[in-house]
Amino acid sequence: MILGASSVILAEKVWKYPTMNALSLALALLSVGTAQKLTLDVNCKNGEVLTGSREFRVTANAGNDPVTQVEYYVGTDLVDSDTSTPYVFQFDALEQAEGPIQVRFKAYTSDGKTGEISLKLTVDNGLSKGVAFHLEQGNSLLIEQKFKEAFTSGRIAQKIDPKSAAAKVVLSRASIGLGNFDSAQKFAEDAAEIEPNNLGVQDLIAGINIRRSFRLVNRAGTDRKETLNQIQSALVTAVKARRKVLDAAVDGAGPTPETTLSYADAAMRAGRYSLAIQYLDPLFEADNTKNSVANRLGYALLRADRSTDALKTMVTHERYGKPDAYGFALLAILNRKAGNEAASDENLKAASLADDQSLGLRTAQAYLALMKNQNAVLQPILRELAADEGQRSEVLYYVSALNARLGRFQESRKAFEQAISAEPTNVEAYLEQAGQALTISQAPGKSASDKEFLYDTAKVYFEVALAARPESSDALAGLSLIALYQNDLKRALAYAEAAAKAVPNDALGHYALATAAAKQASALSKAAGGASSPEVFKYQALAQDENRLAGKLDDRYVGGRSIPREVDLYKYLSDGARNAVLVPPK
Repeated sequence: MILGASSVILAEKVWKYPTMNALSLALALLSVGTAQKLTLDVNCKNGEVLTGSREFRVTANAGNDPVTQVEYYVGTDLVDSDTSTPYVFQFDALEQAEGPIQVRFKAYTSDGKTGEISLKLTVDNGLSKGVAFHLEQGNSLLIEQKFKEAFTSGRIAQKIDPKSAAAKVVLSRASIGLGNFDSAQKFAEDAAEIEPNNLGVQDLIAGINIRRSFRLVNRAGTDRKETLNQIQSALVTAVKARRKVLDAAVDGAGPTPETTLSYADAAMRAGRYSLAIQYLDPLFEADNTKNSVANRLGYALLRADRSTDALKTMVTHERYGKPDAYGFALLAILNRKAGNEAASDENLKAASLADDQSLGLRTAQAYLALMKNQNAVLQPILRELAADEGQRSEVLYYVSALNARLGRFQESRKAFEQAISAEPTNVEAYLEQAGQALTISQAPGKSASDKEFLYDTAKVYFEVALAARPESSDALAGLSLIALYQNDLKRALAYAEAAAKAVPNDALGHYALATAAAKQASALSKAAGGASSPEVFKYQALAQDENRLAGKLDDRYVGGRSIPREVDLYKYLSDGARNAVLVPPK
């Protein structure tokens, strides 16, 4: 037997210390040999069946002799190596052929010793069971929130049929559950490429991007401007995907006489109020007594910023028909917009007598309390609504607005996120967030850089609102106001002109144009040393004309006012121009 260095030292001790007998030496030599032996263990046994992804964890023990490296082989191929504990290796069964396979792990010590362990395993992903089996299994696992296992089922289905959109949807939903939103979006986009008309996939893309935007808001330690850009991109992607779903319900062939009301409902859900009006008007002309028609037409006209026409419609219906709670609630809003507070109050009483639990009435009460700054009245209304219909996007919008009024911005943000999760195209929810950023920007003590960031934040939400409703005069007027704050008069005028053209009978666009034109006239005059010029006169005249028109369209808030400045436009945009958000009629 050839002794190692440690054994020789022990032998020498026998001679120096005679009390150490032969048995002691033998035991010592045995312990040295045992300590130096390199052993490996792995969390897998011979004969195991591998499906999907598998993680091998290897432990290596060589006593006091440090292990320097562990290698991982599949067959004869070196796949990976690890130099520090824990020794962890990944095996992907879906990248291997079905059937028997050998894996091997080999370890090395600093003393040059080696040890290894080899396992004979079987790859069986169940490919022969077919796509349908694995899709059903994946969807069941998603319901059980077993996202890792669902992801494996989706991968197997995709392995069988790489063009299966359903497999990519399972992979996308499993990725959401695992918190990997980039992968979720990629799988969803792949599914949309395979099936462009799959509306469920478009809704999935919308939901993913809504969630991505929430994560971006809460991300710390990053460039604020870049984060805003990413939030905008995610929200716009979500809105566009959702719009595809909503528009698909109304695009193509028009309704039959039997489906006109349901078609109008679909058009209103898509924010296409003019289209709904086009089909509802003839029905109302034919019979102005039906609540189902009058309520829909009045609501569509109100949402299209045609309050005067909406009031005429509902007054006609009241004269010849018998309005229900929803109809009286509409009248309450429209009479207040027309400056008739007494009639509005009577309408609310009539609505309550007809049905005090009507969602139309309760959301109308929320709107009127918000407009009157009656927070004490609004709070109990919203408590009851949240208890009964807390999942509705319209209700959550009011919860967000009230919390902002009360300075509870975290709660407001949470309600906003819930509102757009319920309906990504909720224009007013985005307008509310933009308005909050503008309000905070006007607080005293804000630095120039903080103000610019808040302007940029407001701009993001106004632009997302435009993606949801391209003709939103509120969003366009808001963008004009931000441009005025930033002294970009050319852009301010362009946005204001677009707002006035988008909804000609809405006062806000004209008021914005009056503000921008007045500031442009002032800037031109100042640049000319106070002298007048045809250009100065042109913008002064434009400001006067637009302000006068805005006053005619909304005598209550801006009628008879002097030429507006930025502060006047801000106040009108924040309060007087707030849209009524009602649960749609049925």
